[in-house]
Parts: sequence; C-alpha cells; structure tokens
Amino acid sequence: MSVEVKRDKEGCYGSWHTAVIVEAVGYDKFLVEYQKLKAVNESQFLKEEADASCIRPCPPEIRSFHPFEHLDRVDAWINDGWWEAHIIDVLGGFNYVVCLLTTEEELVFEHSMLRPHQDWVKGKWVTGREFDMPTSSSDMTLKSKELKIRIKCSGTTSEPKFSKGMRVEVRSDEEGYQGSWYTAVIVDSIGQHKFLVEYLTLRTEDESEPLREKADASDIRPCPPLIQRIDRFKMLEEVDAWYNEGWWVGLICKILDGLKYMVYFWTTNEELEFDHFTLRPHQDWIDGKWVIAFMKKPQIEVKPKLKGQRGGVAKRTNFCVGAKVEVRSDEEGYQGSWYPAKIVRPLGNEKYLLQYQTLETDDETDLLTEEANALSIRPYPPLIQQPDQFRPLDEVDAWYNGGWWAGQVCKVLKGSNYTVYFPTANEILEFQHSDLRPHQNWLDGEWVAAKRGPIS
Repeated sequence: MSVEVKRDKEGCYGSWHTAVIVEAVGYDKFLVEYQKLKAVNESQFLKEEADASCIRPCPPEIRSFHPFEHLDRVDAWINDGWWEAHIIDVLGGFNYVVCLLTTEEELVFEHSMLRPHQDWVKGKWVTGREFDMPTSSSDMTLKSKELKIRIKCSGTTSEPKFSKGMRVEVRSDEEGYQGSWYTAVIVDSIGQHKFLVEYLTLRTEDESEPLREKADASDIRPCPPLIQRIDRFKMLEEVDAWYNEGWWVGLICKILDGLKYMVYFWTTNEELEFDHFTLRPHQDWIDGKWVIAFMKKPQIEVKPKLKGQRGGVAKRTNFCVGAKVEVRSDEEGYQGSWYPAKIVRPLGNEKYLLQYQTLETDDETDLLTEEANALSIRPYPPLIQQPDQFRPLDEVDAWYNGGWWAGQVCKVLKGSNYTVYFPTANEILEFQHSDLRPHQNWLDGEWVAAKRGPIS
C-alpha cells in the first residue's frame, strides 16, 4: 500500500515522505520502503520501521489553478518530502513566501512546489477551503464521506456566507429527488437565511430561460473542490454520479469493462451504469470544511453470518431469482441492521443463495455471496417519500455501514439533519435527511408503516 510516513529524524522533523508498506513487524509497527529517500550507500531506497501513528494514506490530489492566498495552509516540497507551512506573502509570477511550521524558516516557493494542505482526521481527508472550483458543467463531470455519520450529540453546524454571483450547489428535497445537488449561482439574498438562486443546468417549463427559485441557506453549499481521479474507482467507493443534470450520491457496486461502472443508489434501490468521467469522489461539507471519503468501505471487520429467527412463527415468502431483497444480520453488534441483496437461486430447505449489494468478499474483488435462511430475508420495502421533515420520536431506518439500521429520531437539527437513537447499540448519531427513510415492518407478508411521532 502506498502511504505517507512522518519522520521525526534530525533535519526532517515533521515532514511527510511517500513510501510503500513492506510488512508488519509487530504491534502497530510496520517496515516501510521510501520512494524518494535513499539508503546510506545510495544503491537502494531506504527501509525503516515506522509506528502506525506516523503513517497515513497518500492524500487525494487537489489541483489548484488559482493563486494561493495569504495565510493559506500548504505543504511545501523540500528534500524529497512534504513540510507543513503557511503562506505569509504572495509574490508575482505564482511565487510565494512560505513559513515552515516546524522550523519557522521563511522560504520562497513556486506554485508547482506547493499543494493545498489536508489533514487526515478519523479516517477522512479534511481540506481548509476550496482551491479549485469547476467553471462549467463539462468541468464538473471530471470531478464514501467515509460514512454519513457526523458527530455524536451534535449541536448546530456552521453555515457559509454566500455572496451575490457565487457559484454553489443546491440540494433538492422535491419528491423523487431527495439528496441530489444542482449547480447554481446566487442571484440575491431575500431575507434571513434565504437566497434567490439561478440554476445552471435546470430551465423553466417552457425551456425559455434558466430556472430561478428560492432556497434556504441550509440547502446550499459551495461547489466542492475538483479532485482529479485518474485511476479507477474501487468496489464500494462512494461517488457522486452526474444524472438528470445533477449530482446523486451512490456506491460503486460493479466494475465493468471500458471504464464503466454500476452504481447503487440506496435512496431508490436502483442500479445504473455510468462512465468514469460522469462520476466524482464524494465529499461532504461539514462545519465549513470539505471532508473527503476517498476510499469508502463499510467498516465491518467480520462479515455478518446470517442466522434464522429464533422462536415465533412468521409467514414465509418465496423469492424468485434476481429479486431485490434485504437480509437481516443477527450478529452481535449488528442486530437490527438490514443489507440490500439479490437472490441468486433457491437452495431448498427454505434457504437461498444471495449476493449483497454493499458487502464484498475478503479479497475485495467481488460482492459477497452467501447462504441465508428465508426467515432472515424480506422483500425490499416500498419507497415512501418524506418531503417534509421527520419529527422527534419518528421511527426511521438510517443508512450506515452499507445497511439500514432501525432507530428513532431524537432531535431535529438545522440543515435537514437529525440525531437518531439506536436502541440495539444505545448510541445517538447524526444523519442527513436523505440518509433516512420511514421505518416499515414486514408482518405476515405485508408492509406496515410505523407510527409517526407527535407534532411538536
């Protein structure tokens, strides 16, 4: 695996150097081979042991065509490594005076020797500001959130200030379009936390002019920075797909020939085919920063071994080959979670062979195929649109770790966010509106919607 390693040796304290993991050499220690640093005899690349706390994935490339600004955080390329610094003066000709944080030295760098600084925080890459904004819809087609979980017991989230003429993305909560984002320009402010926006890809019904409408600040975000993705997307990586003139979040569920992919959309239980250049790595705008989930995978260390229901008598359902279903996990720590799958074939004795849509094999080369008891399988529930807000005490299913988890809304937050309580785990986590669906129970062969909470 290609990584970056922080060296604390004399003369390079705090600098990050590209390396490859050779092997594990003990508890939380690895032998790494550097890609630029040479051994003493200069005949081969340097190998040394490194603590896991000093190793991180290589950050995604962020191309910055615009000049850096005063006090921007950057990484500077010195002595075959990246050193954290900040801009203290902007010179002409894309040159800058940079102050290194570890040595407090002031040096002059060309633009090409700097990169926007990113922090690796709890398994996510976090950037300080957007460095490259797409200038047209065609640019955008080149463009995990490791999880959609935000923070426990969250308070309010910060909202950016939007100025007239600023290019943004606006979220739709229209029925059938929940969670999709459309590029627009701020036309004007029309009151507290509301703006008039003009869409760049949507037009009026008569097609005569660009569509304009009012939007709440909680449904507006800056355009995400462009991440150039040259290599192929991976299985179960979270992406935004360009579809119907907007960006829709989904998961890579199959890698096809010819730079094509099948993308699974959990909000609609659909699979659609996309070209590589109509996808972009998914990013989330959280507390004024872009959070990158570059390689999103469900964080399940052990694949759930599905077990039959204990006790009671339930009406069994016969499933045909290719049917879209949900499969329950009764594994400790995963009770109450349901994972989307397809029926491969019946096996007899009320068992089926099925293929998951969001879980993969141990070698990460294909989707996981597994046997399951009929009592642990149910049809995919009918889609219930929830255009209005959920209420406190509403029973919901939350999309988390590649599956749907049953919980109850605790609190309605700003920006169409909610805190949800999960009784099986005794946890409270935060979700976006588009990651929740009304809870339904499969009882005696019929779907029964859960009762809603009281109106405040």
